[in-house]
Amino acid sequence: MTVRTALDKPKVCWQQMMRFYKRLRDSVVFVMFVLLASTSQAQSETISTSVSGVGHLGRMTGIPNFYVNGQWAGAVRGWGGGGGNVCCVSLKRTPNQPVMATVKWETCDISHIKFVNGRSVDPDAECKSSWHEQTVVVNFAEKDLQYLYVHFLPGHRVEVWSSLIAPFGAEYTGPSFPKGPAPDYAPLPSEKPNPQKEIKP
Repeated sequence: MTVRTALDKPKVCWQQMMRFYKRLRDSVVFVMFVLLASTSQAQSETISTSVSGVGHLGRMTGIPNFYVNGQWAGAVRGWGGGGGNVCCVSLKRTPNQPVMATVKWETCDISHIKFVNGRSVDPDAECKSSWHEQTVVVNFAEKDLQYLYVHFLPGHRVEVWSSLIAPFGAEYTGPSFPKGPAPDYAPLPSEKPNPQKEIKP
């Protein structure tokens, strides 16, 4: 039979306190793990939607291929578009940060080709192909993600808009939809009628 004395009581209390703090520590570590896992999951959230392109370049330059975040998103004529959609592209959404999109696109310039009655004089003539890439902020017309529209602007620039309203709609808040006969090239206000050189983003 073990007889406990008054001198044993502090030792017993100390052991109980150590077991309590160990359980408390394990509980805190578990809670922190759950919180970090939840935060990581929120930061890695992806959102997907269909995408369409709109050309603002003029009739001499088209976009035969473009990609959004590495996913092929279609082709666009140089003036207009915005009707057909390609499904789907994915965007990464991080809390309290803007949604970004990387657009890579090919321009095809036919301004050097001579046409007669709508046909090329030289049947073997080919367009001048150039590739461009730019990472931009996605503009949201509404709070939640809607249809995605990529605007190809003069000067090798792009704007990306999320909108429930199509670009040719009167209440669309993105760049104005190209209207009227297409010019050979549509310059920006500060740009000469024809681009002097390729502008790299």
